Amino acid sequence: MTLIREVRHRSGLTQAELAARAGTSRTRLSAYEHGRTDPGLDTLARIAAAAGVEVALDPAGTRRVHERVGAIAAALGAGDDRYALRLVAEFADWVRTGTVSAGALDADPGSTGDRRWDVLVGGVAEMLAQELAYPVPAWASAPSRFLAGWWFVTQLRSVRASVFVETPAALAARGVLLSASSLRSV
Repeated sequence: MTLIREVRHRSGLTQAELAARAGTSRTRLSAYEHGRTDPGLDTLARIAAAAGVEVALDPAGTRRVHERVGAIAAALGAGDDRYALRLVAEFADWVRTGTVSAGALDADPGSTGDRRWDVLVGGVAEMLAQELAYPVPAWASAPSRFLAGWWFVTQLRSVRASVFVETPAALAARGVLLSASSLRSV
């Protein structure tokens, strides 16, 4: 495993020194470094700690969620609200299908650069958490994730009455009006 070798090199330790600190043999450490054997998470954490490095694990998909919010921001910056909405719908599908774990919702994904869209992302995170019987992320409940007035995501006045009825509760409570079907990828 090249990660262990990199950590060892950065710490300036020899295999023998790191192995002694981590409570393993130099032979086993060498096997980990060369990918002949995979260490368990506890062993990996012990080796990292022995090298003075802290290991943190993020739920599957955390980075993808942050990258998706960045892509939404880019679409909004380009004036493409339709594509931004498509990205939100794909994100929702990722969580629903398990491509991204529900735990990836725990970390604040940052801002899209537009408060309304930040509120939408927060509402979608709450909606997904509720669908999956997962705790609603704290960041999604922050006051900045609610609007003072109504925002119809669609500009089509002819569909607003149906959108008013079809908006998921997690979005409506935030002032975002968008039909649930708009949050499903096609």
